[in-house]
Amino acid sequence: MNPKNLKAGFFVFVSLILLFALILRVSQGRLFFGNTYTLYMDVDSAVGVAKNTPVQIAGVDIGIVESISLAENTKARLTLAVNKGIPISSQAVGHIKTTGILGDAYVEIFQESPITQVLKHRDVIQNVEIHGDLSSVTNQFSGIASDVKAITAQMKKLMAGDDSAFDKTIRNLEKITDAVARLSVKNEKNIDAIVANLKAMSENLNRIVASNLSHSASNIDKITTDLEEGRGTVGRLLKDETTVDKLHDALDNLNNAIGGLNKINVELGGHTEYLAGTGSFKNYVTLSLQPRPDKFFRFDAVSDPDPAFRTTLEETTVTSGSTTSTISTERRTKNLNQFLLSAQFGKKFRDFTVRGGVIESSGGVGLDYHKGPLGIEFSAFDFKTDNDERPHLKAMGTVQLTRTFYFLGGVDDFINKNQDLDWYLGAGLKFTDNDIKSLLGLISAGAR
Repeated sequence: MNPKNLKAGFFVFVSLILLFALILRVSQGRLFFGNTYTLYMDVDSAVGVAKNTPVQIAGVDIGIVESISLAENTKARLTLAVNKGIPISSQAVGHIKTTGILGDAYVEIFQESPITQVLKHRDVIQNVEIHGDLSSVTNQFSGIASDVKAITAQMKKLMAGDDSAFDKTIRNLEKITDAVARLSVKNEKNIDAIVANLKAMSENLNRIVASNLSHSASNIDKITTDLEEGRGTVGRLLKDETTVDKLHDALDNLNNAIGGLNKINVELGGHTEYLAGTGSFKNYVTLSLQPRPDKFFRFDAVSDPDPAFRTTLEETTVTSGSTTSTISTERRTKNLNQFLLSAQFGKKFRDFTVRGGVIESSGGVGLDYHKGPLGIEFSAFDFKTDNDERPHLKAMGTVQLTRTFYFLGGVDDFINKNQDLDWYLGAGLKFTDNDIKSLLGLISAGAR
């Protein structure tokens, strides 16, 4: 064999072995033997992670996952091959994250600078956080989709069909608006007459004021002149400093005694309730006096077209031969279109109000809750329990649309077995003393 050919063959053989080793090391992310060091990271789940999965810091590849094994039969241990020259802090935090719609996984290491203590070869990354993978997100979206589907099915059930709750509500609202329109048309002449009377009253007041203003002004001027010069009994008293001091003390005591009366806030209003069970209207006119912000007196005049039944027992004595027996007959009566009165005292505790007194011509109590434009009112009255009658309970919710106008609805007398459950809808108005003064001012200005 030619020695030159032998040397050439040996050189090619060694070159192939070196080339094969180089390719093997490059395929594992290493350019040279011993160019990485090993770290371990224990995670609860290694789903999506495979051999050669990238290891990154701030999006830059710094190594790969060399292998995956089971640690302590409870966790997955990732063996990380990290490029030498990349220090990893002992406080570093390891994450398994996914990227892309296919959920490709990678290992990210987050560490803050400056790095005071680094991990050594074969150390374990202690701080590990696992972020939700694509499958868990998909499961959550599946649950949300199921909930949305159930909600839409329920809404379809409530709103679809001629006998749905939504359709019934619309029909009831149409009845209410028609009834309010009929009421307004029916009382149009009365409203015009009231406005005409107010206009005539304001004109009379203007004439009276105009005729007496000049005379009153001259009298006032004469009186003030006499007082300033000390003429007359009152003038002499006012010039006497001792008398003036005593008078001031007396006025102060009087103000302390009745000063609270000047601070009473007055509220006037009313509302109407459309009773769905009977198709009639129940009307309220309300006057509230509020001497303090947390206390009030409320008076109501109520027109009730459909009150509860009253049950009475009538006993009849029947004699047959020598035997006398008593027969009891139960009689139910109802007095339609009753006029009732209420007079209650109330105390406020933050958003809650406790009240009691006479409610619709019977003793009763109430508890209210008001927060912003929403309110809930509950009343219990007419506690007579004769002949198995039950107390009258009423619940009402209100929505304040403007400062003076509100909507209401609720149920009335809902535990009385002799009375059908009667729900109602309605609207109301309320005016404070300032609103009433402003209204009278506008009427007076229009009369001029």
